[in-house]
Amino acid sequence: MKISFDIDGVLDTEAGVELAKRLIKSNNRVYIITARQERFSDEVYAIAKELGIPKLMVYFTGGEDKWKTIKRLGIERHYDNNQEQIQKTNDNTDALGILFKP
Repeated sequence: MKISFDIDGVLDTEAGVELAKRLIKSNNRVYIITARQERFSDEVYAIAKELGIPKLMVYFTGGEDKWKTIKRLGIERHYDNNQEQIQKTNDNTDALGILFKP
């Protein structure tokens, strides 16, 4: 399964990292999709490296809605702490947007 995570409020939490590790261990393809600008990538790439997620599977939307990237990549499940992004994901893609609350 293709699964994506937001960084802020999700993968920068212990609960988010543990969830991602479990999903990776279960042979899911895990991506990072963040609304951050790419120039603020150091922390994002550090988290990706810790999880073993290749840089090619990290996407920066530069403040744009994430659903467009989720749809383009064929993501099946997206974890985010932003209710608006979850709603837009569920409304505009075939992915299941899941509100993350650590």
